[in-house]
Amino acid sequence: MVYLKIDLYEYYHVERKEHEKGFLTVYAKKNSKEININRRYPGIIVFPGGGYEFTSDREGEPVALKLLNNNIQAFVLEYSCTQNAMYPAQLLEGYLALKYISDNRDKLNIDINKIGVIGFSAGGHLAGLVSNFFEIKHYKDILGELPRFKFGAYIYPVNYYDKTNSHSRSFINLTRNDEELMKRLSFEDAITKDSPNAFFVSTFKDKLVGYQNTLSLVNKYSSLNLPFEVHIFNKGEHGISLGDESVELADEISLVRQVFSKWFELFINFLKVNAFLISK
Repeated sequence: MVYLKIDLYEYYHVERKEHEKGFLTVYAKKNSKEININRRYPGIIVFPGGGYEFTSDREGEPVALKLLNNNIQAFVLEYSCTQNAMYPAQLLEGYLALKYISDNRDKLNIDINKIGVIGFSAGGHLAGLVSNFFEIKHYKDILGELPRFKFGAYIYPVNYYDKTNSHSRSFINLTRNDEELMKRLSFEDAITKDSPNAFFVSTFKDKLVGYQNTLSLVNKYSSLNLPFEVHIFNKGEHGISLGDESVELADEISLVRQVFSKWFELFINFLKVNAFLISK
């Protein structure tokens, strides 16, 4: 197994303007001649949530390890939050993560045609912006040409700032309370006819980031005739993550959390039916 933590600013000689994070942790399988020395794996960038105040450990490494166990090379991005740096640093860091995967595709045995994102809560919002190449033109001199994301998974994602059941605090943290910028950074406004195949998850009982955020994204996908899959569970609070012993105390794993945890199996099935997993 390959386990690395990369400082993306240092790796690509990009100046840190404030106190940006931009650390990418790599979890990747090595090939073996006993199995298939030429095997190529899909790759997924994991964007943990945390309201742009921090990046949640519960939505980082445990998710990466579960992806790796399903033959998916995983990359957890510790992106900048309000105490480190404001937008657009987070966007650049997402693109640098993609560039790192593309530049090291052979070393990490990556199938560059099977690259996706998975984001939770505010991380789902950032994953939405990054996977839709929102304002990438500003970074052409740093990034060059990048491959397109083929799929995105958005788990109880933050979507918009100024609508019912929004999570305005995420946008305040992201922009340091820049009203005009907050209005411009809706996930759904970044969706175009070229957006990747999408997998959405939310719960009817989420009081922090209402399921209406997800429905609005689904409606935008539907209006553009883009492929998607959506699961809105009847019960479950915000931030359950995987809902199993990797992210919970054993005596706190309720039936509701066990049911919600099925989203991961559904996601793997989504990848299978869309031919995004390994083929050999």
